[in-house]
Parts: sequence; structure tokens; C-alpha cells
Amino acid sequence: MSVTVTRKPVELTAWHLTTQADMLDALSVLSGQGWRGSLSPFDAGWRLELNADDPIRQVIAELGDWLIMDGGLRKLSATEVAADYEVA
Repeated sequence: MSVTVTRKPVELTAWHLTTQADMLDALSVLSGQGWRGSLSPFDAGWRLELNADDPIRQVIAELGDWLIMDGGLRKLSATEVAADYEVA
């Protein structure tokens, strides 16, 4: 017999990448968790490239994106975050 379960709210680590300083903060924290990365100029803004042990764990984010640790590191747009997460 199946049952319906509801996931309890959880607190997740996230960065809204609105400035170069936000990107550097994310890189600093994630470096301590085994991620390697670099920050570079891209078009009129900045790009943060992160990777771990293999290409499957590669994340490329730009200004305005969100990085969220939710079952692994995920890059989301502001629209996706507004639809699926509550930001405190």
C-alpha cells in the first residue's frame, strides 16, 4: 500500500551571485568542500566556473544566477529559485 509523504522544510546553503564579491565568497566556501574554480570576465559581467572530480560535477554560473547546495551543487536562475524556494 502506498502512502503520501511531505518533505520537511530544510535549510540549504545558497549564494545569490549579484556581485563579484558574492562569487568569490561562494568559491571560497566551495573550495573547502573539494571544488576547484575560477572567476573570469565574461561579456559585460563575470563567470564563475566550478568543477569537482569529474566533468559531471561542473557548474558554470554568471551574475544573477543562484548556487544552491540541494542534493549537490545546483545552478538556478532567479525565476527557478522564486518558484521552488523560500529565501530568508
